[in-house]
Amino acid sequence: MPSNKDLVIRYPDPDRFLDDFGKRGPLGVLFVETNRRLRLNETVTILLEFPTRGCTYRMRGRVVTSRRAGAAGSLPPGVQVEFSYDQFKTMHMVLDCAEGKMVDFIQRSDRRMPCQFEVSYRSNAGFVREFADDISEGGTFIRTDRPFPTGTEVECKLKPPGYLLGVKLRGRVVWVQPTGDMKGMGVEFIFDSERQRNKVKEVVRKLSVERGRQLERTVDAFRKKSR
Repeated sequence: MPSNKDLVIRYPDPDRFLDDFGKRGPLGVLFVETNRRLRLNETVTILLEFPTRGCTYRMRGRVVTSRRAGAAGSLPPGVQVEFSYDQFKTMHMVLDCAEGKMVDFIQRSDRRMPCQFEVSYRSNAGFVREFADDISEGGTFIRTDRPFPTGTEVECKLKPPGYLLGVKLRGRVVWVQPTGDMKGMGVEFIFDSERQRNKVKEVVRKLSVERGRQLERTVDAFRKKSR
């Protein structure tokens, strides 16, 4: 639910989001129509609503330009809000929503990099190969039709993009999604050494850099489609 301080924008037509969005600064800027008097560099919270998609997002940014009513002919009053790099995951979700892709709304305490890669582990049925949908410094989500009960410890091998040998480590199942389109289990990593922990940190760091590049390519592709 929006607060009185939120700037609310509704996009019944998701493609119109790109009319207001532009590439500038670390992550881009968004024009927000408003009569409120906002100072330059003031931090604001924007509530983006896509009613036809059933999606709502809250993003933080700072005011970089403002335009008052009547100051530029028939153009509406408003402000341009610039987003910093710490908002890139939310921006990816916004762009995915605008394109009609499935979006993950699970709130997590650590930053997860959406990324599909192979995971192998042992089960009662033998050696199993599945796929993970994301990874963080603390865990991953493994897609499987046969998730283990919570509390189960597994020895697994992660093979993120660019890692031919993979990363071996132990994990513990901390939550399970037994039904729906995204069946699977959330696995928390158990590190036996600082070396293991640093390996996973490096994986997440590299994926973060690549995710930033993907965002730039996604924005470019969206803008070309909207012309």
